[in-house]
Amino acid sequence: MPDRFAEIESFVTIAQSNNLSEAARRLGLSLAATSRRLSQLEQRLGVLLVRRNSRHFSLTDEGSLLYERAGHALTAIEEAETDLMRRSTEASGTLRIVTTIDAGRARLAPLFHEYALLHPDVTLHLETSDQPATSMIGSGHDIAICFDPPADSALMMKRLADNPRLLCAAPAYLDRRGRPSRTADLAGHNKIVVGASQGELWRRIMGGAAGWRLTLNTNDAELARAWALEGSGIGIKSLWDVQEDLENGRLEPVLPDLSLPPSTIAALYLPGQLNSPKVRSCLNFLARRLRGS
Repeated sequence: MPDRFAEIESFVTIAQSNNLSEAARRLGLSLAATSRRLSQLEQRLGVLLVRRNSRHFSLTDEGSLLYERAGHALTAIEEAETDLMRRSTEASGTLRIVTTIDAGRARLAPLFHEYALLHPDVTLHLETSDQPATSMIGSGHDIAICFDPPADSALMMKRLADNPRLLCAAPAYLDRRGRPSRTADLAGHNKIVVGASQGELWRRIMGGAAGWRLTLNTNDAELARAWALEGSGIGIKSLWDVQEDLENGRLEPVLPDLSLPPSTIAALYLPGQLNSPKVRSCLNFLARRLRGS
């Protein structure tokens, strides 16, 4: 006995064909099997759906009602299947991304706008957070764009680009306190630090220098930039954060020949997400654009 879906599908084909023989041909069944499916459906529902004899074929009122509703349902199912199959090969649907506030506004927003223009079937939803990696867990985001992301076994990572870092300070501060010519000269300067990882980097820069200390510490990268602009000390900043300040003379490099490890710009995503064309295409686009290719 065919299942309920097969019975309904056969009935809709019968109603569209207006002829049992034609319906049997479309279904790939024998005339007897097609007629049997119709009879089984009528028996299960307890109503006559089709008036038929050797010369006439027409739907009853109940048959017309079932055809209208079932026809719409089958069309909706076919459209859903087609859409899902298209999404398996083409970027489409809603893409949810979370990143830091400063990066989202200054750098990533224009790139996402460009991506959206290239992929009109994708609706892009961008949010900002102080901790995008943490915000992604359980929030429904597809991608988190992070800087120096923490290791997390629950998330996969794609390295997008490296963001160079440098020491910098306001010209007024350097005029007042002097411009270092070697790392040992940094010992007497105020140091602006963002988080524990930068504190460790400062220790590596200073090496065995005696008497140095961290002066201003924060977890807010924009606050650290503001302190540097106000002349509070020397900070370690990524080129993304201060490129315009350097170009406009609001900040200047300190020990420009000193090589610092770059900040990693990475995308975090859940295992299996690369199977999604919208996620895969966005990550590849960002990697190309951030690396300047």
